[in-house]
Amino acid sequence: MKRATLWIAMLAAFSPSSHATGDSLDELGLEDLVKTEVTSVSRKSQSLSDVAAAAFVISSEDIRRSGAQALPDVLRMAPGIEVAQIDNGRYAVTARGFNGRFANKLQVLIDGRSIYHPMFSGVLWELDPIPLEDIERIEIIRGAGAVMWGANAVNGVINIISKHSRNQTGGAANVTVGSQGYGNVYARIGQSLDEKTSFKLSVQGRYAEPSKQFDSRDDAEDRLKNGVVDFRFDRDLGAGSDLAIWANASRSTLGDLWRIKPENIGGSIALSPMSFMQRLHSETLVGRYRWLSDIGIESSLQLSGSRSGIEITDFIDESRTTFDLDYLGRYAIGTHDVQWGLGLRNSSDDVSATGSYLQIQNPSFIHRTSGIFVQDDWTLIPESLKLGLGMRWDKATRNDSSYSPHATLLWTPSQMDSVWLKYARAPRTAARAEQDVSILAGLTVQQTQFGNLPIVQYARPSGQGLNAEKAEGLELGYRKQFSNTVSADMTAYRYRYTKLRSGSQSGLIGCNNAFLFVPIPGMQVDPARCPGILSGQMVLLQEIQAVNGLAGWSTGLELAADWLVTPNWRLQLSYSWSKLNMDEGKDQISNADAEMTQRAKPRESASLRSQWNMTTSQQLDLWLRAMSSYERVNITDATPSTSSEPNYVRIPGYVTLDLRYGYRINKDLEVAVIGRNLIGARRFEYLSDYIPTIANEIKPSVMFTTRWKF
Repeated sequence: MKRATLWIAMLAAFSPSSHATGDSLDELGLEDLVKTEVTSVSRKSQSLSDVAAAAFVISSEDIRRSGAQALPDVLRMAPGIEVAQIDNGRYAVTARGFNGRFANKLQVLIDGRSIYHPMFSGVLWELDPIPLEDIERIEIIRGAGAVMWGANAVNGVINIISKHSRNQTGGAANVTVGSQGYGNVYARIGQSLDEKTSFKLSVQGRYAEPSKQFDSRDDAEDRLKNGVVDFRFDRDLGAGSDLAIWANASRSTLGDLWRIKPENIGGSIALSPMSFMQRLHSETLVGRYRWLSDIGIESSLQLSGSRSGIEITDFIDESRTTFDLDYLGRYAIGTHDVQWGLGLRNSSDDVSATGSYLQIQNPSFIHRTSGIFVQDDWTLIPESLKLGLGMRWDKATRNDSSYSPHATLLWTPSQMDSVWLKYARAPRTAARAEQDVSILAGLTVQQTQFGNLPIVQYARPSGQGLNAEKAEGLELGYRKQFSNTVSADMTAYRYRYTKLRSGSQSGLIGCNNAFLFVPIPGMQVDPARCPGILSGQMVLLQEIQAVNGLAGWSTGLELAADWLVTPNWRLQLSYSWSKLNMDEGKDQISNADAEMTQRAKPRESASLRSQWNMTTSQQLDLWLRAMSSYERVNITDATPSTSSEPNYVRIPGYVTLDLRYGYRINKDLEVAVIGRNLIGARRFEYLSDYIPTIANEIKPSVMFTTRWKF
């Protein structure tokens, strides 16, 4: 972080003078930023200054001026959000720790509809859910949000809110080309049919040539092809009622390299790379009706249906159909603002495992979730003190019922200050993969008196025995409006996690009958229990089953500041510090899992963005980012070891810079040059946790983009 401090100081030194000329952009007014309305905290419109939660809003202007081409890269702006790029399309994204390819404690929504995947309890970031150009704003709420958004909103909620179709009338076309074979094409057409009715239709396609493997510098397999079609229809029905309809279809094709093929190399077993092609698709139809009753009850009913699929060649093929129903009611009476609601989800799948590396029980399964909640925001002292109390009940297939309470206290001693305290509890229900999937997960080589013995880890399903993970904690926050041009907020938190997933050895199997003559404690010789690719090999199969074996504490501090230095120059800073302290486990594997979880958490991250309107037609944007180092276990370690301790690989911290220069030719046409990751020749941000993918490099890139409205 010393390097980050140095770069921040350097940026301040060459930033534009406060006497710089040029008209201000409407989107840059900090007074408007402070008055930003957010809806994702309490599912009602509130000023950011009235929110008793750690909230951060990314506007459409922030997205455009960032130069980012993928949604996860945009999220790097927010404090507390950890983003690690895996390859051209895949990302690991979480809030406040526990990151991974299948990070499962962050609820992600599009216009209030969850895109959380029941198979592994996470988000497929490589499947573009919505073009960046169609996003009105992104509301990021750190901390537990289960009362309003249900189980799995454990560490945070991200709600991506699309633009109203009346704000997207006319036509638009954007084209981006860049180094490393990158291309992005976006087109949109919209129309107002009358003063109350409008629609828009947009399409986007992205393409990227394969990157390089970090270690070997050989070509990777991550050629990306993405396409998305998005439609929205809006109708104002009058008398406080409206109707919105969304339709969306997405496709993604992306290759990958997994170190998963067992081979006999020099008399020892090693895992060699295999190429896989991943194809994803999703089709969704959503309708929302909002109305106001004669007695003043505000209601919203949202229905959605979707079909999706995951196909990984020679590995797995999943097709899924999901239906969602969500109702929300609100009624204000006296000093009480009461909300209540219910949510239902029915997700049925049909899954086949087509290779030797993965097996699945129950090839067809229906996952059902249901929940009801009530929330009361009670004004104790007008304009000064508010108390919020909420409770939710959830039930998911194969999971016990869970209860999620929360309480908030918001004190606003002045119009410029607000202090809030929050207590919350949230569950994370078991995923389908944790209960039904067996997968070859890693390899180590152990030196013994009988020679070097390869030990292959094989994750077995837990069956019916998993309980929901739980998080419970406190947050304290302070917001300050120093002036019309400077604002800041700070959040401190401490959460207790219990019943977290860990592994437990359920068997140690000798895959060759020769092990009958090798006395290894706890080993059973049964080649038939080994997967076909291992049966008869001189390897030990370590069967690991998921259990609720971990607990620990998460402590952190988050800071965000916004400064409108001049009418045409804005600085925005975010900083996060956090630490995980896991309890000692019950056995060797649980202890190893606890240490792995702690060491896989970056301690610090920082972001400093500068938006400068040089003239009425020129913009210069700089984005300085920094992340501290962390460590992950090498799950495919073929180096013989005399120790049972895992081999950790350090993912180095980094400081990098993004740069964007935009030139507005006229009110309808803009061109821009974008440089990304300009500091540092190359790096990698991620080492696989569950699936043994090969680390890919991230290196500087340059892009040229045009934006045309007609």
